Amino acid sequence: MYLDLNIFGVDDSFLAHTPNETLAEHLECTKKYLEKIVEAKELESLIDGLIESIDNKYTKLIKEMFYNTIYLHDLGKMNPCFQSKKMSNPKYKNCSNSNHSFGGVVYFIDYYKPIIEKIEEDSEYYRLIYILYNFTYSIAKHHGRLGQIEEYFSNKQEEHPDFNNIKKEVSLYLDKKFEFYILNKLLFSLLVSSDYYATNEYMADLKIDDFGTFTDIQKDILQKRFDKFLKGFGEPIGINKLRNEIFQEAESNLDPKKHIFYLEAPTGSGKTITSINLALKLLQSDKKLNKFFYVFPFNTLVEQTKSVFDDIFGDDLKIETINSISPIELEKNQEENESNYTKSYINRLFFHSPAIITTHVALFNILFGTSKEDNFPLWQLANSVIILDEIQSYNNNLWWYMVEFFDKYAKLLNIKIIIMSATLPKLDFFLEKKSNFVDLISKEKRDDFFKNTLFKDRVKVNFELLKEGKIELDRLEEFFDEVKDKYQKILFEFIKKQSAREFYNQIKDYNENVYELSGDDNKAYRQYVINKSKEDKPIIIIATQVIEAGVDIDMDLGFKDISTLDSEEQFMGRINRSCKKSDSKVYFFNMDDVAKIYRGDNRLGFDLTQKKYQTILRDKNYHDYYRDVLEVIQRNGLRYESGVNTNIDNFSALLEKLDYKNISKTMTLINSENMTLFFPFKIDLEIYKGVKEFEDKRIENYLTDNFLEIGRESCR
Repeated sequence: MYLDLNIFGVDDSFLAHTPNETLAEHLECTKKYLEKIVEAKELESLIDGLIESIDNKYTKLIKEMFYNTIYLHDLGKMNPCFQSKKMSNPKYKNCSNSNHSFGGVVYFIDYYKPIIEKIEEDSEYYRLIYILYNFTYSIAKHHGRLGQIEEYFSNKQEEHPDFNNIKKEVSLYLDKKFEFYILNKLLFSLLVSSDYYATNEYMADLKIDDFGTFTDIQKDILQKRFDKFLKGFGEPIGINKLRNEIFQEAESNLDPKKHIFYLEAPTGSGKTITSINLALKLLQSDKKLNKFFYVFPFNTLVEQTKSVFDDIFGDDLKIETINSISPIELEKNQEENESNYTKSYINRLFFHSPAIITTHVALFNILFGTSKEDNFPLWQLANSVIILDEIQSYNNNLWWYMVEFFDKYAKLLNIKIIIMSATLPKLDFFLEKKSNFVDLISKEKRDDFFKNTLFKDRVKVNFELLKEGKIELDRLEEFFDEVKDKYQKILFEFIKKQSAREFYNQIKDYNENVYELSGDDNKAYRQYVINKSKEDKPIIIIATQVIEAGVDIDMDLGFKDISTLDSEEQFMGRINRSCKKSDSKVYFFNMDDVAKIYRGDNRLGFDLTQKKYQTILRDKNYHDYYRDVLEVIQRNGLRYESGVNTNIDNFSALLEKLDYKNISKTMTLINSENMTLFFPFKIDLEIYKGVKEFEDKRIENYLTDNFLEIGRESCR
């Protein structure tokens, strides 16, 4: 399958890296890592399946081109200018153009084009030539980022005049858009990864043998630890009995032959434990499944769930948190050894843990990103189990495109996806074929669980303030003053930070425990406030929407400025979480303009100002709510732009052209520009007792009169 390097004149006179690694040595090392990855992740059958879905006649030739694209990616380094200028190779003279990537493209096309030109049938010929050009694009971009292949080759018309003719009618000879996109993304991921590993082995003398996958023995150990954890609960009674019923119902409907599973269960019903059980059952059901991802839209949930895993599995599970705020995890005594730090960095870069907790932004960067760093871990998703929590928090303008990709990625790369939430949109609404999706909780059971008094009546909702229309802070304080006396722990949520700050200043003297909490606060302060809320003392917390994201607090009384129905349910999950109180309430009010906060959101207009949605919230009948939202998204997707194509047509065109740049731009979950700022300030450690971040003994090195001198990093 691999071509002989002698065909291209590769000999020991060509260098790949200094000092003195030959090109042949580097290419062989790249091939070695490619084969290691394919074996460790059991990718060969998946690659074969992808290729067969695109062309079942010339699969052998396409497969050969696929693997050799990776193996021969650096043939362009035979450029004499590169050898002289970049490698300081005395055997070659210096000249102007030392670029090697495009040279590699030329070598590759010149070898395979004559072979493809022997194909007589036009559509087959055009398909194979188009595949060849797209494969070589990965060679051209393996030191940069994926962009627009049409733009790239249009700038090279003199060298490749036929490409513009070939790509004009792509749909006539290649109609598997999603499959071709995923095949090329996987190719790029394997190329840049194998090249990186090989380069690192030579430059840092660091060999990688463990890519972070579960063995069958490890799976068995985890299952035993989990079973032992469950036995610790004893005979389930009360709400635990209900949680156990949900646990059993979900497991009984788990069909390992399917790929995408809906877990819809009430707030406080133990979805995290249920999802872990489902993941373990899936890992046991298929020997090829060897990795596990838990994906969240909020960093607070990442931190919380990591603690749950640690409590259940202890040292038996190597699990890593990968997000924007968690540092690279070092093994003991690695700080003093640079090569060990390099290994830890690579472990982070390539997701070398068998279990990963990360964010939806990180996942979407892998699925749709264009940089090398985005694509390094893509192959790690194959043969894995992925749990997506709180999916309703994802940008709903992307739901249609998102579910199309989830469906294809899951089938083609053997990914098992569990989508879970208390307010769960059934995204297969947009698909013609829905057979790949499974409801883990049957409709009948779902209604029973949601309408059980322990969940449905855990918190009483009150819309009294909504009858007054828009209210001011003074009116809110006046109403609060009337009802507060019988409650010890009280929570306010505002959708605007400014309103939260003003109300905090207005009532901060009510008692000694009044706290403000927003997205600007660091993790340590947030944990401090959470810890204070668990003390048996009166407390008032005035927060922004940061409080919705699964924060582990249990309050008696809540007040919330209305926004979207799923946010209202999330907020209610912070009230009477233990189900031990008899008269917990949430008062909803209307203050700030939700349209300014949720600009462009398809959920706007379906809110608690209407009786219909008050009833839905009270009865937990979120299917009716999401049907309204999904229909709006569908209408927008089918709306014509410029009188010719619909929005969904335009996205389909990007996919057909493999316009990686604009696909990535479209599928970006959060658009923001980031910078890091450092603000030095002092923290009194006395008030942070019990906060995990300040338990490290090494922190004593930074103390001044029992104050900690640190800095705040702000990224926005």
